[in-house]
Amino acid sequence: MTPDRQEIIQRKLKLLRQFLTDMDHYAALDVPGRRKEHYAVERLLQLLCESSADIGLQLLRMEGHSLASSYREVFAVLRDRLDLPEELASSLMDACAMRNLLTHLYDTIDIDRVITTIEPALEVYGRFEQWVSGRIT
Repeated sequence: MTPDRQEIIQRKLKLLRQFLTDMDHYAALDVPGRRKEHYAVERLLQLLCESSADIGLQLLRMEGHSLASSYREVFAVLRDRLDLPEELASSLMDACAMRNLLTHLYDTIDIDRVITTIEPALEVYGRFEQWVSGRIT
């Protein structure tokens, strides 16, 4: 890996870690507190997906693979080409489906569904951060 590419991925990992830290704040809230802060949670879910996919694209580029055209495809190609564990890839695809729902407003937003995704998001994106960190060190 070139030093420039390493620096780019490290910078993006730092952002991902910050988003995880920020989301952790909302995990400490009770249900009424989470409901009150649902817009912030929604935004962090979006940022976690987008930053993870962006890191994935950087890894694919670094390895000389063609770039994926969707978030789902990023994680599928990471699974197929760079050995991202199957279960983690599937969980990331599911997590980014929530991002699509929030971003494109395909349906009415179910606040209770949003606020119950905090812990699963922390877990899956935290595991992705660890997987990436293990690849670049």
